[in-house]
Order: sequence, then structure tokens, then C-alpha cells
Amino acid sequence: MEQSLNGKNAIVTGAALGIGKETSLLLAKKGAHVVVSDIKEKEGFAVVNEILSNGGSAEFVSCDVSQEEDIIRLTNHLPNQNKRLDIMVNNAGIANKPTFMHKVTTEVWNKLILMDLTSVFWCQKYTTKHMLDDRIGGSIINVASIAGLGASPSLGPYCVAKAGVIELSTTGALEVAKYGVRINAVCPGWTETAILDVAGERGKSAMEKNIPMGRLGKPMEVANLIAFLASDESSFITGSVYRIDGGTRS
Repeated sequence: MEQSLNGKNAIVTGAALGIGKETSLLLAKKGAHVVVSDIKEKEGFAVVNEILSNGGSAEFVSCDVSQEEDIIRLTNHLPNQNKRLDIMVNNAGIANKPTFMHKVTTEVWNKLILMDLTSVFWCQKYTTKHMLDDRIGGSIINVASIAGLGASPSLGPYCVAKAGVIELSTTGALEVAKYGVRINAVCPGWTETAILDVAGERGKSAMEKNIPMGRLGKPMEVANLIAFLASDESSFITGSVYRIDGGTRS
């Protein structure tokens, strides 16, 4: 089934690399105007140029998701141009260096919660307000992780933050479902992105051995699921949590 996003406007955070980049490229390929957002400006503009060279529509807006003011500016960007905000993909995030919980510093804890949970709360909050005020409905997709569905020793802060993203998504979805705003969470397993660099090659090899399909996921595979949830073909889906993990079970 081909999902058309013609006439839709989308924002993708953490869009310069990995899952965010592939999602931006795919949404644009399906017809959406995509606001590519990241703190990595060089890489972000490269994504925009790739979209434009393929005949798509995109622009870059720099945003540091650790700053509420930046997120307000980002979520206001399309409405301020008299364009609807139809799709929001909250993908930006970081991982902590593997450390047992009793050794995690308050500084590391606060940074992970801010970047991986509070930032998603802000993005969801301000996007929802626009969608409700404009009475247009829309789709919000929050990128969580299978780490939020089960324990991963040494990744405690990351697990806690991603578990919070899942609850943020499901609770928020129930609150606004009757207004046509849909919120879903995507939970990738171990995927070939820069966020896995903290694990090193030995860590990645160990991850692969624990994946029934015998390999890491690819960013495009996650992007395909996000694009489906962004489309009208998923119009009766909200408050759902999707694993995309090659059969991995924590």
C-alpha cells in the first residue's frame, strides 16, 4: 500500500543523521514538505539539499531540543507561515555511556532525562496545541526504544527516559483522540545509528547475537514504520506502541 503525504507538512527532530535523516527523505519522497531540524547544521542542510535534488520540498530549522524556547520556535515555524503542522516526528535523543545505575552521576541523569524525555514532552505539548487550535488533527510519532520496554543493564537513564516517552505517548493519545490528533510511539531495537557508538564494536557484535534475525536494524526500516503512522492509512491507530526490533525480547 502506497502512503501519500501530498499536501502534508512535517517536522522531524534529530533529522541530520540516522533514523531522522531517513525519515525526512522518505516523508519528502511521499510528498510532504519537511522541516529538517537538528543542531548539526551542516548535516541538516545536506539532508535538505538531497531532498531538493530529488524533487522534494524541505527546509532546515536549527533547534536544540534541550531548550524549551527553541522547541516553541520550531513548532511555531509552519503555523507562522500559515501552513498547517500535520506531522511531528520526535526523534532527537542521546544515549548514556554504559554505567551501572548506582554509579550514574546526577549530571548524566539530568542530561538524559532532559534530552530524551523532557524534550519530547515539550515537542508533543506545543505540537498538540497547534493541532487542537487549528482543528486539523494530525499525527505525532515519538521515537522511543525497546530499552523503554525492558531492563538493559548499564543503560538505566536511557531506559527510564524511553519508558517515559512511551507513557507520554499513550497517555497523550487518549487525551486528544476525539479531536483527531493521533500520537503513537515507535520502539526501535538495536539499529545502525551513531547512538550505538557508545557500545563500541564488541558491544555491537554482542547485540547482533541477541537479535533473532541476526543483524542490526536499518534506519530506513524504522522510517518506513514512521511514514505509515504519519499517513492517513493509519487513521484509526493511536496510543499504540510499535516494536521494530528483529524479534528481540528484553
